[in-house]
Amino acid sequence: MQKFSLKEILMPALSLFVICLVIAGSLALVNAVTMEPIAANATREADEARQVIFPGAAFEAHDDYFVAYLDEALQGYCIETQAQGYGGTINVTVGLDPTGSVLKVQVVAADGETPGLGQKVKEPAFLDQFAGRTGALALGRGIDSIASATYSSQGVVDAVNKALEIYNEQIKGGEAQ
Repeated sequence: MQKFSLKEILMPALSLFVICLVIAGSLALVNAVTMEPIAANATREADEARQVIFPGAAFEAHDDYFVAYLDEALQGYCIETQAQGYGGTINVTVGLDPTGSVLKVQVVAADGETPGLGQKVKEPAFLDQFAGRTGALALGRGIDSIASATYSSQGVVDAVNKALEIYNEQIKGGEAQ
């Protein structure tokens, strides 16, 4: 049986500890440096999505939604939601008219979805299916999924359904009129 000295055990362990400490410190530094720009980009993308839905409108923020006004006239509501897709979270902004009918859906982020398949949830050919819809939506009931991207398609449907729930509970339900 071979005997190990304390030095033979302690030195590799200490070296490994120092390497881990340097790497953890580097990651913390990168996180601190990039946190603010990432948050600013997310805010900019959300603002742009609302402007695509209601061009030129001013937005009044509420807890879970934005009210769109153009020349002080109510245009509708923008509700930002998210749902699980195939490769991660899909962030969606849903524009609703004052009666709660879907005007437009914008996918703000679906970066984890498969390129060439799940990424197609960002395309007008898929998103235009939601226009004019109200009530609970489901794939196969007027909403066609993207071939080979059912989970991604379902993620967008789930996010739109969450937006419609927020409208029904908080806006139509009396909190804002």
